[in-house]
Order: sequence, then structure tokens, then C-alpha cells
Amino acid sequence: MNKLQFFFALLNLALLSSCEEDITIDLPKGEEKLVVEGHIEQGAPPIVILTRTVPVFSSISLESLQESFVHNAEVTVSADGKTYTLNEVPSVAFSEDFKQALSVQFGVNPALLQASGNFIFYVYTTDELVGEVGKGYRLQINYEGRTLSAVTTIPQLNPIDSVWTVPHPDPAQDSLRTLYYRYADPDTIGNSIRYFTKRNNEPFYPGLFASVFNDELVNGSTIDYPLDRGEPKGQTEINEDLYSYFGKGDTVTIRWAAIDLPHYRFWSSLEAEQNSNGSPIGSPNITRSNINGGLGVWGGYGVTYHTIIIR
Repeated sequence: MNKLQFFFALLNLALLSSCEEDITIDLPKGEEKLVVEGHIEQGAPPIVILTRTVPVFSSISLESLQESFVHNAEVTVSADGKTYTLNEVPSVAFSEDFKQALSVQFGVNPALLQASGNFIFYVYTTDELVGEVGKGYRLQINYEGRTLSAVTTIPQLNPIDSVWTVPHPDPAQDSLRTLYYRYADPDTIGNSIRYFTKRNNEPFYPGLFASVFNDELVNGSTIDYPLDRGEPKGQTEINEDLYSYFGKGDTVTIRWAAIDLPHYRFWSSLEAEQNSNGSPIGSPNITRSNINGGLGVWGGYGVTYHTIIIR
């Protein structure tokens, strides 16, 4: 099942769980939509994953996931008055540097990006463009008469002031530590962050329940707050005794990414949907895509890194 993690959180826009009771219902076939997950950060190329939605009650297999990739689309990114064409690249052609960039931007294990005879992963990218802080980027996708578009920016860097750890509240768990950070928010409304953590040689993983923050309630303030350990996407079981903690001897790196408001709203609404798990008593939620003409996200990251060794 590890290869299913390739499709990250965006497949949750197209998949729902069914009831256990056997009920036969004739449902009209929904309109197929295109799903985008694309990012650009400073010093790295744009990376866009383009798939199509999967019918709600269809069976899921490697074959159906493979078939959901959209091929031969015209994908461009415009910046500073120049337009760059993104080429479709299969996983068999990924360089090691590109695997690393893809891994950190999408929060997946680089080992999952190895070429496989059963599954080939596709992205659109170009090495002619790298992101720069403070600049805006317009994505446009043309495919079979459909046009998708979105704009994003790479915000100014907004780093953490400091990081430290405190002991687990249970003395019997004295090998575990809670990670804290101190953050001084600029005196301008709308600053937003998405974070990932890396423990030792593990990949960078985003926060499991909430990977994004916004300064709506803390604008202009300095806050001290705990930061949960990131977890792999697609994880279905959580060790409640270990969740969120780090251990003595761990080298922890935080990937702290400034994002613009539309980018924040996408992840915030998507994570709210995932956390409700389809509860009938929960508040209704609609994932707030910033893709005109499709689903998903095109987002910029202004990234800083912060490392601590837990003694």
C-alpha cells in the first residue's frame, strides 16, 4: 500500500468511504475534474502533479491510480513577464536531486519515488525556472479544451526565533521530549506558515492533524508553542504514547515555510475535512482550492530550516 501514498492528500477530494450495509443505488456519473498539486519554493524548480478525479465508489488499485495521471497536458508557469513550459517527466528519469526536492515539497519518503515496474509516477517540471522570494507565479494548464489557472507568491522569509524541548509530563517517559518554538509574528495581518519536521535520517513530514498556522489571533505577537512531530501521509494508525514527541539523542530539523493566504486556506480546509473523517455531526467543510477550473492547489513556499540536537 505504500505506493498509494504517491497521491498524497489530494485524492481525499475524490474518495469517500461507504457504509457497511449493502445498499444498491443508481448514481449518475459525476463530471471528471482535473486535480493539481503544485509547488514552487526559492532555489527550486516548479513541480506540478496532475491527475483526474476518481469515481467515489470505484475500486482502487495501482492500475486505477496509474490511469489517473494526466499525460500530454500543456503546463506553463509565468513570472517576470516570461513564460516557461513544464515538461512531463516519469519517475524513471528522476535525478537524485529532483527526488530530494520532490520529497521535501510534498512530504513523502524518497524511497517511494524509486522507479517500479508496477507503478510509474509522473510530474510536470522545468529546470529553466527556480523560485525567488517575493515573486509571483502564474500557473496555466490546457488539456482537451479545458483551461486551469492559479497564481501564488513566494512570501518573504519568516523564520522561527528559537527552538527547545521540555520533558514528557510523565516522569516514566523520561526519554521523550516535546519540541517548542518561539515565533515573533510581523505586525502585518495574513502571515501564514506550513511546517514539516525531520527526525535524524527520516524524510520531512508535515504535521499530521494541522500543518498550517495563521496569525489571525496572534498578529504582531511573540508566541511560545509546542510543535508536533510530522508524520507520513497516508498513515492510518497512531501510537498515542509516542505521537508528537521526539526522543533523547534525536537530531530534529524543522522546515518552516511561509505561504500566502490562498495556499494556507487550501491546507487548513483540507486538514479540517480529513480530521472530521466524514462525521455526520461535524460541521460541513469544503476544501478551498485556489485552482480556477479544477481542484487542488498551486502554492509557493518561502522556506527556512532550524535544527536542534536533543541532549
